Amino acid sequence: MNSRAFTLIELLVVIAIIALLIGILLPTLNSARKTAEQVKCFSNLRQIATSSVMYADANGGWSPALGVPWGRVPFWALIVQSDADSESYSERSVLVCPSGNREHGGSMTRTYAVSVTGLTGRPGERADFDAEVVHIPLWNIRRPSETAWYVDSEAAPVTGAAPPPTRTISTVDFRDANHVPARLGYYHASTKPVYNFVRFDTSTGSHTKVPESWLTPLP
Repeated sequence: MNSRAFTLIELLVVIAIIALLIGILLPTLNSARKTAEQVKCFSNLRQIATSSVMYADANGGWSPALGVPWGRVPFWALIVQSDADSESYSERSVLVCPSGNREHGGSMTRTYAVSVTGLTGRPGERADFDAEVVHIPLWNIRRPSETAWYVDSEAAPVTGAAPPPTRTISTVDFRDANHVPARLGYYHASTKPVYNFVRFDTSTGSHTKVPESWLTPLP
């Protein structure tokens, strides 16, 4: 039986063809991955909003708590977890955006925030989510199809020798000029980086900026 080894030139040609195919396929695969992550994130946000609506239906129309008590129900994230039969955070939770998780090294257990616009204890506001248990009366949301409820959020910066966070910031005030650039999670990309959100009517979307209608204080 006659056999012939590949020459160096033939091997180089094969390697070049493989490299060319990889170069062609990688952008397509990367785009498909990002699309899948976008779809999963939208699904997560709808489930979070749906769980919150279900809680409100069982509690006189009042939403889960925005902040206090942080470590137990009715804090909104734990309400969502308990609705999924788990009160502990998990990397596979509905509270984790796959794009946000990837951006932070794959160890996140929560990557969404709730809007606290108009409920931060400033003069003239009715409550402070960080000092008392604050619920939103859903029946008083005037434009539920135009008002954000939950959004992709960014992790707080690591200071000193502190370990990387496993959860992103859980609240955002859209009127706060410091919150918008620091707390919104721009994990998704079309022509520009965008963050995903869900409105009070449970519809989802993406934005690069904060719409004017989101600056209205929540009731």
